[in-house]
Amino acid sequence: MKIVLIVTGIILAVLIGVQYGGFEFINNGAQSVKKTEKVEAQAVQDTANKKKKVVDKQQTAKIGGVQYDIGIDDSSSQEAVIEVMHKMTHQKVKAKEKWGAIPMIPDTINQVYNIVENSRFDQKDDLLAILDKWKKGIFSEVDEDHNYFWTYQGGTIGKSYGIMSKSDEETFIKNNFDEALVSEVNSQQ
Repeated sequence: MKIVLIVTGIILAVLIGVQYGGFEFINNGAQSVKKTEKVEAQAVQDTANKKKKVVDKQQTAKIGGVQYDIGIDDSSSQEAVIEVMHKMTHQKVKAKEKWGAIPMIPDTINQVYNIVENSRFDQKDDLLAILDKWKKGIFSEVDEDHNYFWTYQGGTIGKSYGIMSKSDEETFIKNNFDEALVSEVNSQQ
């Protein structure tokens, strides 16, 4: 009988030990998995942040085709006016590629508005609606405005996918426009 009690005690001790050790093993394994997941998530976040910085630099970099004279007047075509308005949006939008920029300042907006207002363009109502928002300093849909022009012009590369942050726009302005215009453009924001 003593032997049975001793064997039973040993078996119980082994079972308790295995059960406790198994829980510890499982618990440590779960903690290890959580740590690994956390490290992997941080690595993914770091990669995303690096990609975002590269994209931000692309959005604010110096681009070709910058002009200060809008180059249109009351005799200009609708296509020429849309080209000017399209270039004006580049100061504010995110797009894979941009070519050309015209400062989006009150004077430029007013010049284009007056030309469109006195025109007989097919798209006159749409263009005036966009320009009216811009005159009021409303740029919350400027990416959609850009894509309206881009689509009208048959764009295939450079569709806007958002609006730059204020700091990114300031960097774009500094990188692309003469110092004299930087303060004028920034005062409008």
